[in-house]
Amino acid sequence: MAVRNPLVLNHWRTIFAEQHRSGLTITAFCRSRKIVKSSFHRWRNTLEQLDTARAKPTPSPAFVPVRVVPEATTVTVIEVILPSGIRLRVPLHADASQVSRLAHALGATSC
Repeated sequence: MAVRNPLVLNHWRTIFAEQHRSGLTITAFCRSRKIVKSSFHRWRNTLEQLDTARAKPTPSPAFVPVRVVPEATTVTVIEVILPSGIRLRVPLHADASQVSRLAHALGATSC
């Protein structure tokens, strides 16, 4: 449906309200105002269609945008820098004796 001039729409809404308040039939009202009856009906239908289209809820999109964010930063890994410069990252819950053996195998003299 084409976008209509709001001034024209308001003009016709006023006419329909006046006809309703007058208590006259549409034929008598149109005759008294020199309004073509077919124009009255066409504009009434146009406004009803516009109002119905505006009242319909907008359908939800099939897909919605999602933004993935990392979990809250909590320390779950510790980093050990060996004298040789090797960085060893191990889980916080790792067994200390296994980490010690790994560090020794990688060339650390003592851990």
